[in-house]
Amino acid sequence: MAKNMQTKGKLRGDALGILVAAIAAQISVSTAQQGLPALGPILGSTFNLSTAGVGLLLGVISLGTATSVIFWGHAADRISDRLVALLGLLGTGLCFVGAASVSPSHLAYGFLIAAGFMMAAPTVSMTRRIARNFGGKDSLGFVLSSRQAAVPFGGVVGGFVLASYAVHQGLSTSLYILAALIFIGALVVFLAPAGIPEPKRESDSRETIDWKKFSPIVVAGAFFHLTQLGVVALLTLYLSSARGWSPTQAGFYYALMMTCVIPLRIGLGVLSDRYPIKRIRYQIVCALISGSLLIVCALVETLPIVVPLLFITAVASMSWNGLLFTTAVNLVHPTRVGTTQGVLLSFVFIFGGISPIVMSWIAQNYSWPAAWVLMGLCSFAAAIALKFLENPIKEAPVGLTA
Repeated sequence: MAKNMQTKGKLRGDALGILVAAIAAQISVSTAQQGLPALGPILGSTFNLSTAGVGLLLGVISLGTATSVIFWGHAADRISDRLVALLGLLGTGLCFVGAASVSPSHLAYGFLIAAGFMMAAPTVSMTRRIARNFGGKDSLGFVLSSRQAAVPFGGVVGGFVLASYAVHQGLSTSLYILAALIFIGALVVFLAPAGIPEPKRESDSRETIDWKKFSPIVVAGAFFHLTQLGVVALLTLYLSSARGWSPTQAGFYYALMMTCVIPLRIGLGVLSDRYPIKRIRYQIVCALISGSLLIVCALVETLPIVVPLLFITAVASMSWNGLLFTTAVNLVHPTRVGTTQGVLLSFVFIFGGISPIVMSWIAQNYSWPAAWVLMGLCSFAAAIALKFLENPIKEAPVGLTA
């Protein structure tokens, strides 16, 4: 009896340590993924880029992540997911060191794009690690949402710290700081407990994936990210170019927005654990709110109220993330989490990469309201995709709830 209690206590402690490592890894990577958009005006001035040029650079980095995430997810299912996370973090950090050392030379583009390839590894592998150690528990929504709350926290660091250093000491200094944060994340992952052992490969090979059931999640994630990256990646550029804000002011506003996302994601995760059958409904509501707000922003773009409305819109457009990933984890066998997360994240990053490219081009050549209307329609499309998933979950809630 006492031995069983000690074993359970150790498993709980190991799971908590793994969650801490996953959050640390996600914060370090997300400081890059969400922090680079906060540096939009600085990237433009450093490399002499237009609004569309900055959008293209940010989009290509995201597309680099998209092209490698399936590979990393498959690797996480086949080998140690901790090793995959470490390789990704160390590689990402080295890429930012390289970019900082050659900036403002255009060689920095190559290092930044290579960083995008490496960033996919810790994102997909740590999701699998969490699912293995928390799967079947009624706290999975809270756990994954807490991990995903690290994404906007990275944006907070990017908006406050990276933007400030970039303005006063140049882009290279910010990139060196970014690399240091990522190396710290790698150290935390390295020191984390092992947790539940990896499943045997023979067991993994017998499990199949119902891609027809999983496809609405992929479609919804793609459209969600078209909206989210369009709003988030271009927020500082809009404030700078259309409203005359300084890069520092825009960066702080961006960081404040990301700060508000953190408790919202965690709160929705807790709520979805309490009412798991409504998890899809919460995501649909998030999609409808962000889509409607974007249409309103397009209608009142000439008025000062558009700035606080964009703030609320950006927060709403980022609220869905933890809920979607929790739903995705619960749709598949634990040994297939890495592969399915890789596919989901590939679509998320592909469309997330396309979004700033397309939306910045529309904003530059037509108008900001035109871009916002298109983002709003994408958000409505995500809600429609999730409706196709709602009925199967209602019919078989036991196996799909956290």
